[in-house]
Amino acid sequence: MASFEVKAKENSSTGGSGLNTGITLEKGDLLTVSVDPLDKWSAGGGPRESNANGLSNPYGGDFGLYTKNGFSFFYGSLIGSFDGGKTFFGVGTRLEMTILNNGGELSLYYWDCNNQDNSGSITAIVEVFKRPAV
Repeated sequence: MASFEVKAKENSSTGGSGLNTGITLEKGDLLTVSVDPLDKWSAGGGPRESNANGLSNPYGGDFGLYTKNGFSFFYGSLIGSFDGGKTFFGVGTRLEMTILNNGGELSLYYWDCNNQDNSGSITAIVEVFKRPAV
């Protein structure tokens, strides 16, 4: 189990870079990510504070989806990638996922179109259960 501080500005999907966890996953591994729902970060001034589920109801208003390179998630969501940000998957406050493809190195992002006014960070607890040897 490992803990990572993901920053809204520095680790933004636009204008920042993903937080490289150094964790490599392989096909068959089980990945879990947990974030305290009370842990908050912000996409800027005004009513733009949210937890890792992003700026969606019931926690954080209704700012809709941001789409980048064909991937759509709520603004302010915690997002993951296994290929350095070419493809993405939603994480939010809780993810439990079996790796079905080739996996790769896990990076974590704050999903947003502009990192300049972002602030705060959340703590993501990551745990990997390796598939049994066959």
